Amino acid sequence: MFTWLRNRRRKQILAEKFPPHWDAILRKNVAHYTHLSPGDQAKLRDTVRILVAEKMWEPARGFHVTEEMKLTIAAQAALLLIGQQDHDYFATVASIIVYPGQFRRPDQEDNTYEDDLAEEIADGMATYRGPVVLAWNQVQPEARDPAMGYSVVVHEFAHQLDFRDEYTDGTPPLPSEAERKRWAGVMSAALKRHRAELSRGAETFFSEQAGDNETEFFADVAEAFFCTPADLREEDSAVYDLMRDFFGVDPVTWFPERRANL
Repeated sequence: MFTWLRNRRRKQILAEKFPPHWDAILRKNVAHYTHLSPGDQAKLRDTVRILVAEKMWEPARGFHVTEEMKLTIAAQAALLLIGQQDHDYFATVASIIVYPGQFRRPDQEDNTYEDDLAEEIADGMATYRGPVVLAWNQVQPEARDPAMGYSVVVHEFAHQLDFRDEYTDGTPPLPSEAERKRWAGVMSAALKRHRAELSRGAETFFSEQAGDNETEFFADVAEAFFCTPADLREEDSAVYDLMRDFFGVDPVTWFPERRANL
């Protein structure tokens, strides 16, 4: 019964006209949006409407979460879904908590998300069957300029894709054993090379955090795939091809001006 009601509600939401001022916000705040084909823009708008309507948007530290913030965050999260044939709109993410700036990452065993005793400072956080937590002062500039190479929204929602099979291992659910083997081979080899570069003190394409474990590496790769795709393809074409096949989009085609500079 719940599924039927949810699907009915979604049809009602998608039947409504997309508000023109929402489109203006996406064009101003989400640089990716203007680079998408009309068809992909329509898919993104539909996903944005569902995410804005279904998620609980929670402010932190007395912050006020505006419509603009919701749309900016939802649109970046929607990038991960526009090429996916079968997705659930991040169904296990009930809420999105927005801080004005960086926050202290709480102990994972705590049930609160404002832990003044925590030592680690973070821009974002994703928890299994829990909220996505984001720092707005990081979200906005990254959304407006993907060439920065970072997206805390893409990073944290990539973690949520990883969590879908109930394993935190850097491998999202894949439809076949052959694809799982391909994923393991490509990503393991890339992570091994990255860790070797870190151990030598060499300059690395991926972040230092990406060397921590498979799940952080996947999230870092996802950021590069959506933000600096031409650079990722140049760095490791096998990883780029793997992401292209998984996400069902080819972001290099979104940014032809960057591709021409290679």
